[in-house]
Amino acid sequence: MGILGRLSTVIKSNLNSLVDKAEDPDKLISQTIADMESELKRARRELVSTLGAAKRLEKQAEEQADEARDWEEKAVLALKQGDDDLAREALRRKARALKEEERIRGQSADQSSAADEMKSALSRVEEKIEELKVRKTSLASQVRRSRTSGSSPGAAKASAFDELERMVDRIDQLDAEAEAHDVLGDRNRAELDARFRQLEKSAHGDGVEDELAELKKMLDK
Repeated sequence: MGILGRLSTVIKSNLNSLVDKAEDPDKLISQTIADMESELKRARRELVSTLGAAKRLEKQAEEQADEARDWEEKAVLALKQGDDDLAREALRRKARALKEEERIRGQSADQSSAADEMKSALSRVEEKIEELKVRKTSLASQVRRSRTSGSSPGAAKASAFDELERMVDRIDQLDAEAEAHDVLGDRNRAELDARFRQLEKSAHGDGVEDELAELKKMLDK
């Protein structure tokens, strides 16, 4: 379960307790706030970790880009020494480094996008926590009135926390979308990698030969 899913579970558990007439609404609402704050702190720590992972991936991508440039320089050096075979191998390694750079940058972009969505959701949760703090006395009174007036069990919950429940639904939706994105993304990347490997097996010399020819032209100028 992701951090949004855990937060949703915490809120739902406390909301459902509001229908129990044995529960003290003042204590329950205070506990809801405390639980949300605790889970929010945990979520923000994980968010920082996600952002850190995105930065580390970006650094790895830059390292692959540097490696690609290094292999191109080696290819030029090999050509200057008249060793075409060594130059071809250097260009093949350059191509692999560039593909790895592209793959890593895709992962970094996915992490950054997920982090942006998470920051937006958590900011909304933080706003709701502050609202609950301001309104907790009046909300507890609403719950007690609903209980004593003989309203349906869900009325106490709906009248006081309707907006919070809508927010929980949105959190659930974001959590499901994030999970689906992870599953589909992994599968698509695996399929894409397989296609590239097949392409390399069938025609991987064409690009190398073209680039080799271009480097020779540059050196002849």
